[in-house]
Amino acid sequence: MAPVLNLVLALSLAQTPSLNSSSPRERQDAVRSMATLGNRDAVPLLFDAYKREPRGDVRREMVDGLATIRDASAIPALTEALLTDYETDVRLGAIDAFLQLYIPPADAGGFFERVQNIFSAEERPVVAPNVVVDPAVGNALALALATDFDADVRMEAAYAIGSLRLGNQLKVLTDAAEGPWNRESGRVRIAAIQAVGVLGAPEAGPVLARLLRDSDDSVAEEAIRSIGRIGYRDAFPLLSNLYQANSDNDLGELSLEAIAMMRIPEARPTFEAGLDSREDVIRQISAEGLARIDSPSSLFSQRIVMERDAAVRLALAFALVASDQPQYLGQLIDALDTRRDQQAETYLFELGRYEGRLNDLFPHLRNSDPDIRAKLLGVMGRIGMPEARPYVQPLTQDPNTRVMEAAVEAMRRLNQ
Repeated sequence: MAPVLNLVLALSLAQTPSLNSSSPRERQDAVRSMATLGNRDAVPLLFDAYKREPRGDVRREMVDGLATIRDASAIPALTEALLTDYETDVRLGAIDAFLQLYIPPADAGGFFERVQNIFSAEERPVVAPNVVVDPAVGNALALALATDFDADVRMEAAYAIGSLRLGNQLKVLTDAAEGPWNRESGRVRIAAIQAVGVLGAPEAGPVLARLLRDSDDSVAEEAIRSIGRIGYRDAFPLLSNLYQANSDNDLGELSLEAIAMMRIPEARPTFEAGLDSREDVIRQISAEGLARIDSPSSLFSQRIVMERDAAVRLALAFALVASDQPQYLGQLIDALDTRRDQQAETYLFELGRYEGRLNDLFPHLRNSDPDIRAKLLGVMGRIGMPEARPYVQPLTQDPNTRVMEAAVEAMRRLNQ
């Protein structure tokens, strides 16, 4: 029997896919067999194989394998792939792999977390605040943004710099947004401007203010959004003029939204006038803006009774809670189980994170509606304040599966 067993073993070993196989399919299979989370020992083997691999599709498989392993020892290999590979798809894979090194798959739902405002841009993954990114990663992404010949790679590099919150690469982002290299690549400029907004860097304000006059309307509009996100107050006169000149179109609405995010008292007359607008969206944004600048409840208490538009009523309830009228909080909580749930989630986030109302939210975690409990737990996780843990922890044993899963995810975020 021994010779038979030896033969079976030999045949089995012979059939094991190898990185040295002459078959591209087998080399890909070998990568997949090695690419498991935490398999650090496979990193140098894959890097060596990458350097001698002639096929772009197999090299992409190797880069994806390094992403799956998620170990910092792969940074040199990914840097080489990003900066030297002649296949665009491989370079894009290297950017994705950098993101996966620092952002758990469970967090990879959006570039801008839906926590800033109801007019958030397209969502992309964002690294947790306490995560330290290797400087080599930022340097590689910055070089790719500044020099890669493919606009798609430059665009994704810009997004990644924002995703990883690489504030020390702000200059390369503003150069990409304003410099001549990307004049024919509006998508790259927009990505760079969005990343500036995610970084929340007021020092980029002058560049963004100049871009308000850009000949590319999409670039100018993205500059407006990012000015609002970074709170660049010196741009208020420019945005105010844009709003007054375009109050009946989308550009005016966008300008008012940005002003509403600035939290500046100087905008109070604009918002108070906006409460009387015939346009629902202008009344909504005006209520949001007033909520953020410590306004008296008398501005809203009668209006909420008379208001017919549901979105505006919700904005007025937000403003009333922010002005120390917690009895209106129930309207926001109840809206979590309606088609206005995302709007309500945004307001609840702001109240808990920025308006000092976190303690007011805790009793509502006991709401009888499991959908409301689950969505409020999501808000708690995004707020990210550790004092919520004692209130969230019991719900990890909730009899409702969705609520239990939401509580576990919220605790993961709160423990980051």
